[in-house]
Amino acid sequence: MTATQAAQVLGVSAETLRRMDRRGDLSPSKRIGNRRIYTPDDISRLRELLGGKRRKVSATIALVNQKGGVGKTTVAINLGGALATQGYRVLIIDFDPQANCSFGLDVLWNDIESSIADVIGFEAAGPSKTLTEVIRRVSYHPNLYLAPSHLNLAAAEMMLHSAMGRELKLDKALDSVRSDYDFILIDAPPSLGLLSINAMVAADALLVPIDGAFALEGVRQLLNTRKGCAELSRHPIHVLGAVLNRQRTITANSAAIRDMAVQIFGRRMFDTVIPERTAVDGSTAARQPIVFSRQPEADPYFELAEEVTRSVAEIVGN
Repeated sequence: MTATQAAQVLGVSAETLRRMDRRGDLSPSKRIGNRRIYTPDDISRLRELLGGKRRKVSATIALVNQKGGVGKTTVAINLGGALATQGYRVLIIDFDPQANCSFGLDVLWNDIESSIADVIGFEAAGPSKTLTEVIRRVSYHPNLYLAPSHLNLAAAEMMLHSAMGRELKLDKALDSVRSDYDFILIDAPPSLGLLSINAMVAADALLVPIDGAFALEGVRQLLNTRKGCAELSRHPIHVLGAVLNRQRTITANSAAIRDMAVQIFGRRMFDTVIPERTAVDGSTAARQPIVFSRQPEADPYFELAEEVTRSVAEIVGN
């Protein structure tokens, strides 16, 4: 990335990076003519040199859709991985009792000692945990972190129904770590239950993956639920946008679905379209996000990451 792009990631000015280069504090590893080109490794070293400085404002994004099977978890994993490879520190919170997001990042629920369930209310196995205690670094990239899920999260949801401030449990848990990450992605369950409400209340913005007409049926209800969550939240909850996912081909049908989605989301409909690809499904089954491969099927997720970064800068701020 250029000096300007690297500066945005690091939360400093481009001139600050240029001064550091001139002083020899940390020169970028690549140059094209007189242009400085910063690699992800350069960004990681600069973070340490700058004392862990982050973006001026971190962004918490909940990936939501009450319809199952839209590929929401695959988007969460690969979007998080794409942002991480661009130099951002990313935390993914698996907030679905099925723990598919954890599985896709090579963390099996029976291999963990504590999970997000222990943070929001499941106490059968002992005292509750802080979010910091359950977060683990993902092996695929040093900038990517995971708060894993567990089957106990379903029991935790039941316990929440009788808890005071039940809608704010996740939001308050995030207070201790928000400044540690540039992006926090919450993979919400396919429902509009208490877990999804917690995810939306904790979020600065919502990202809605859509795979077809059925996925659009409940979107208006989802957006109405967002309005109710905004009344409970301690901060605004924006609609970051919607992305067409798992599209087989560019056909009249997919064009019609996009037209329907645009009627709902307007300019918040992302340009990126993620095709349905066997390679993506295979990488998910192998518990290795495709964005960490060199396969061309990973490209749409990097395009989506660019759009998300721009949209966050626009509606959440830097």
